[in-house]
Amino acid sequence: MTKKSKFTIYKYVKTENGWRYCKAAVNPKNHKIVPNVVIVGGREEKHTEGNYFLAHAGKWIPAGEDATGAEHKRKLKLNQMEAERLSGKPAVASAEPGVRKLIQAEADAYIANLELAKRPRKTIQSKRNCLAAFLKIVPKKFVDEFDRDDVLAFRNKLMAEYEPKSVDTAMMTVVTFFKQWLRVKLEMHKSDWPEYATNPPEPYSDAEIVAMERVTTGDINLLIRLFRSTGCRLMEIAHLTSDDLSVRTKEILIRRKDCLDCPDCISQGENGKGVWKPKTRAGTRGIPVSDGLMAELLQRPKGLLFPNKRGKVEIHLLRRVQQAVKESGVQHVKMHRFRDTFVSNKIKDRVDIRTVQRYAGHTDVNITMSYSAWLDAQSETARNAANLEDTRYKTGTNGD
Repeated sequence: MTKKSKFTIYKYVKTENGWRYCKAAVNPKNHKIVPNVVIVGGREEKHTEGNYFLAHAGKWIPAGEDATGAEHKRKLKLNQMEAERLSGKPAVASAEPGVRKLIQAEADAYIANLELAKRPRKTIQSKRNCLAAFLKIVPKKFVDEFDRDDVLAFRNKLMAEYEPKSVDTAMMTVVTFFKQWLRVKLEMHKSDWPEYATNPPEPYSDAEIVAMERVTTGDINLLIRLFRSTGCRLMEIAHLTSDDLSVRTKEILIRRKDCLDCPDCISQGENGKGVWKPKTRAGTRGIPVSDGLMAELLQRPKGLLFPNKRGKVEIHLLRRVQQAVKESGVQHVKMHRFRDTFVSNKIKDRVDIRTVQRYAGHTDVNITMSYSAWLDAQSETARNAANLEDTRYKTGTNGD
């Protein structure tokens, strides 16, 4: 049997460093795994919590709650692979009479495979918390017990505590888990999803921008001008380095790069190397900046342009800006308002909508076009047309 044919038994347990997939300890005398004992940091530890998994070909396969069941499932898998080798044909999976899929084991396996796929740490943690909340609200044990009504019960419970948009996201996490991982369609209806209106753009007014820049100096002043001149997301600027400044094209380049400073970046890396990536593929882009702004950026030291005191990635850039502009009188200083300002200004300047989409890193052009529609509704022409309705038919307010 080749090395790839092995199914190594692990257990998903809670260690001092959080939940981890730890190799099951093996009794050297009978070569069977020791129930509830795993290897953590080279030492054996007892852990009664969690479920067993088989690690095979870069995937985690749920193997139940107890050691005996995990060994039985491993033997079945090995026998199946041996049958395939001897026959040269894919073997029909052996049915296990009376065996039903445990929902908790499947949820753990789903999260484990997201980790193997190097999804961002925050994304994984969000999905883990969401599924845990769902299984707490709907405390069923087996996969085949769940249906659409359970998601609705989950929705109704959350609606009493959270905003509709947050509830929609939580529901989508659950439905995606059933559909993509368990291959179970819950037959959700369009009317099952919470209704909510998307927030309209909230760009800073010219007076607010002037006020913030007037009360700041140095790094913070430069940050404010960079944010409103590029519309970049917070972590795009936090990870910006001197190597991302294109002197030839007078652009800042938002692109993939190595990073060992952030938990999210480390979680997405391989072989001990962390990597920062734009939020989406559309996020990889070049954004032109003014000659003056480029000259200031080129004067910054090599490496990260806005590091923290330890020379690492500063994840609190917005907090620093908020503290520095307190005396400006500007309310609701938020990161996304800088993006709203940038996109709105580019559209006002009649930059092609597809170009604005690229600068902003929007995946869908309809997102960019929504700014255009909002600006049209705020225009003087729109106000004049609305006011015209009061005089069009030359009647009084009561129709007299």
